Amino acid sequence: MGGHEDPWLVRIEDDGRRVHGAGTLLDEAYVLTCAHVVEQARGNAGGDVWVRVAGRAQDPYRATVVPCCWQPPLPEHRGDVAVLRLDRPVAGAPRARIRRTWQDGERVRVFGFPARTDNGQRVDAVLRSYDFSHERIQLDAVREPRVHQGFSGAAALADSGEILGVIAEVRGPQAESSWMISARALQAYASSVIDDYLVRRPSRDERFSHPAPEDHQTLDHPVRLALTQQLVAWLGSDGPGGVCAVGGPGAVRVVSRLVGLTVPAYRAAASALAPVADAPAGTLPPVGGVDAAVDATGKPTAEIAQEVATSLSLPTDTGVRLVDQLEELGSPVVVVVNSVDAAADPYDLYQRVLRPVAVRAPEIGVRLLLGYRELGGGDRGSVAYPRGAVAADLAGLHARHGDGELPGAAERVGSLDRLVAAVREVAAAERDALTVYQHVAPRISTVPEQRVAAAAALRVRIGLLKEIGGVPEQNAALAEPAVRAWLAGELAACTAAANKALARAQDRSRELTGLLAHRDRLRARLDAYRAEAAAHGLVEDLGDSYEAARGLLYHGLCDLDEAERRVADYHAAVRHRLDSPADSDANGRTDAGNRAHGGARGGVW
Repeated sequence: MGGHEDPWLVRIEDDGRRVHGAGTLLDEAYVLTCAHVVEQARGNAGGDVWVRVAGRAQDPYRATVVPCCWQPPLPEHRGDVAVLRLDRPVAGAPRARIRRTWQDGERVRVFGFPARTDNGQRVDAVLRSYDFSHERIQLDAVREPRVHQGFSGAAALADSGEILGVIAEVRGPQAESSWMISARALQAYASSVIDDYLVRRPSRDERFSHPAPEDHQTLDHPVRLALTQQLVAWLGSDGPGGVCAVGGPGAVRVVSRLVGLTVPAYRAAASALAPVADAPAGTLPPVGGVDAAVDATGKPTAEIAQEVATSLSLPTDTGVRLVDQLEELGSPVVVVVNSVDAAADPYDLYQRVLRPVAVRAPEIGVRLLLGYRELGGGDRGSVAYPRGAVAADLAGLHARHGDGELPGAAERVGSLDRLVAAVREVAAAERDALTVYQHVAPRISTVPEQRVAAAAALRVRIGLLKEIGGVPEQNAALAEPAVRAWLAGELAACTAAANKALARAQDRSRELTGLLAHRDRLRARLDAYRAEAAAHGLVEDLGDSYEAARGLLYHGLCDLDEAERRVADYHAAVRHRLDSPADSDANGRTDAGNRAHGGARGGVW
């Protein structure tokens, strides 16, 4: 149990001591359960809700709802969260621990109160996948008994005793699956209480816990303000993962502030400098909105990978293959690495940790945000970054593509509309390329390494462009010459990046499809050679040579170069037998075959 005590089980009752479900004691004062359990206990008359604690059943506690932590069931199987406050503390209660991340197939145990089991019953299940609303997680039964009526409101506990969710929806007695509300959804509806029980902070770095004096000035510049808004929106959005890189001293501050404001301690300290509640719209990320964050300054690669793994409750003794661990997570995560180019070895960090995650991010549900002190300058060999996923370079607000004039408002609007359409096309092409890759990679051993997708970063860039350059009469930022120059250059740069990303994704699909077509042509050649061998009675004699080629083409990963050689070897063996009368006379079959074909040497090969 890792030295931690499990949170205490409670029973939710009405005034008549009828049991309506379960709950979990978070500490001496609070109980976590489902809103529908509380509603049932209240009844139509709005009676009191009572809580009985395991081991103290003779001492009931009156409970009231914490208003800011109350969300009745919503359509599409959402909501249904409640936190109760007890009328007096439960002496000696342990402090619960809530974990936001989980692994596909992770085993949990649940204690509930099905009919005729007032003392409770334990069941075991495994976690599988999110539902359509992305708030609930499927639980599959391990064995009898199963999660069924009477378990609503109960916590699903990991082996370590951490709360991974709350049972909200159960099936009939014979159903294989039930559903729990994820810890992320619990936090979304009851953040003011739930945040205090999260098992991990996103980072151990002090700079994400205590704001620097200048952090409150980060949004003073319009471009940094707009960038922050776009990053907050992207990191909090649904859909596939992706990677986004931002650069420049201003960008590093943007990232530091963004991560910090997801941490309660930083947020409280930041309010002392400038009221967080007064922050511009769209610049305040939700508490807990970042799952893991590291400032790479001066740190070696292994330490950075270990810090990310620790924040995500992943094993930390598996070297730097962080992407393999992230793939095992059942939940999407937001990972931030700031000051990448200030790491002990930036190139090693990027090649061994960040790039493997970046190329897999869309398929494994990772949003990876990378902050650099510089982009576009320095030694490209030592300071690597995902060139296809650069969202902004704020090292200097200047034109990147010459000193072109800023287009007029109407032309800018047209350019932005075309860019939006282009990025949709890029996203579709990258999805298609990923689908083709996932089909080809298990079949061909020589598949080239995946590339970093650009769609996520391009969306951030376009949002930034629209915010700065959309309607000039409403945007005072365009009065600054540096901003106008930056906008002109960024419009051109973004268009070029979108065109390049689209071409790259389309070329990728063609390349992958071509590998499969090459294998299929080799199969067709092998079939044709075997048909020729069969026509002359040579199938059995040349079976070993045929199977050597066929095994490569039809079983497991196909090495196309080796398969080409094996097919050529089989062809040569067939031709040798057909062109060697002495060998044919020795077994008689080829001679007979030649007579049957009028003495022809057979075949077109």
